[in-house]
Amino acid sequence: MRLPAVVFAAALMVTISGCATQPDVAPSTFIGKTVAKLDKSVPSGTSFAWYDLSEQTLHQPGTLISGADPDDEGVIVAVCANAKTIGSSSRISAGAIPASNYDGAIRRNAEAGKFRELLPECQPQ
Repeated sequence: MRLPAVVFAAALMVTISGCATQPDVAPSTFIGKTVAKLDKSVPSGTSFAWYDLSEQTLHQPGTLISGADPDDEGVIVAVCANAKTIGSSSRISAGAIPASNYDGAIRRNAEAGKFRELLPECQPQ
């Protein structure tokens, strides 16, 4: 069950109450995976937020959050957590773009971690 918390700058924040399938993996493991896959791996009670980063990375309007089934369309290009693994994190955030745009330079930059700075939660405190 998901409970919307905040919608801001094309962001969707949800609290997850499901079970984790791969909790002891690094957050970066989910770069190139769907938002739905990360969603299913977030442990119960962990805060999870994801953002549509289409405007910042592709320079086109975001469509993921307002789409019919946004989690299945979005591919993660940035992720951060407050611990080294998904299972030990209490807060996780991710940025996604439409799957059809995840190729070439976008893929290389995502894998290199260059989009992390676009997530407010990844900013130094």
